[in-house]
Amino acid sequence: MWLYLLRAFLPALGAALVLFSLILELVDIFGNLWRYLALGTALSSVLRVMLLYLPASLSNSLPIALLFAVALSLGSLYANNELTIVFGSGVSLARFMAPLFLIAALLCVAGFYFDDRVVLSTLREKNAYSSLLLKQKPSMNNADVAVISKEGRVVYRVDYYDDQAKVLSGVTVVERDAEGRPTERVEAATARWNDSQWVFGGVRRFDLRPDGSWGEESYGSWVEGDLNEAPDAFKSQNRDLVEMSVKELGTYVRFLKGAGLPYAAALAERHKRFSFAFTPVVVVLLAGAVGGRYRKNVLLMSLLASLLAATGYYVAQMISMLLAKNGVVDPRMGAWAPLAVFAAAGWLMFRRART
Repeated sequence: MWLYLLRAFLPALGAALVLFSLILELVDIFGNLWRYLALGTALSSVLRVMLLYLPASLSNSLPIALLFAVALSLGSLYANNELTIVFGSGVSLARFMAPLFLIAALLCVAGFYFDDRVVLSTLREKNAYSSLLLKQKPSMNNADVAVISKEGRVVYRVDYYDDQAKVLSGVTVVERDAEGRPTERVEAATARWNDSQWVFGGVRRFDLRPDGSWGEESYGSWVEGDLNEAPDAFKSQNRDLVEMSVKELGTYVRFLKGAGLPYAAALAERHKRFSFAFTPVVVVLLAGAVGGRYRKNVLLMSLLASLLAATGYYVAQMISMLLAKNGVVDPRMGAWAPLAVFAAAGWLMFRRART
């Protein structure tokens, strides 16, 4: 019986993967099609963009394709009364679907490593190549920057950072003692990076004297060796987190924490990678719960159920991640909550499914 089920399931999964991957490829290409046409981009270049996006489209299509294939397989068996025979022979739905759950578990592990080691590299290459074709260059300039360095002893406040010139404008630097009390304050019109430290211009410097009063000095140009936080700390942190591996995200989160910068978005994205890896098991639960509920229009109903479930999951994930990145909810909760809710719903529906 398991072999009979797999003979119905595997071709449906393959066809669904091709269909949904093609849809994602077309959506991605049509989003920039007018730009490619306006720039006279060669067809071979556009096809290369599609080829580089193929691993990402396969990864994103897998959950909905899996849900569709399971629902279609069980729905077809139910419509032909074969599922009734299976249940009548004493085989429960959970036991009958055991090979599908095993495949889903294997896809969880394989999908995680495929995303982290294949999808991300090809996606980075695709985005870089697409930007080259479209003549787009990302800007790392940043405005209204605050950076904490030296384990909290030095705090930078900058109005604007010019990444190309490596220049800070409207700079305020506060140095603090071990107890967090300010000992020195520097206000400068500009600061220019000289490969090892910042050279400040138009400076007013205030320092705490032994008697508790504050002294003031002015300089046209001024340098202090301890103020050497690298320009990377002032760059725009709006990096494309989708292109970063789990290891890179972990390093990035630690860097943002150490620099005193917001890190909720990066932490939420990192946890999302782990939560998304469990999606195949959840969709098999959902598909098993609804697969034997209809006899007519099995193909149409399977497709409709898959699209509705996938849309609901991705919308819930989008909202929860948005809340997590804005600090409304904990990043871990934002990443795991949609999976937990849909897993609980799938389990309850599966327990009440016809068996």
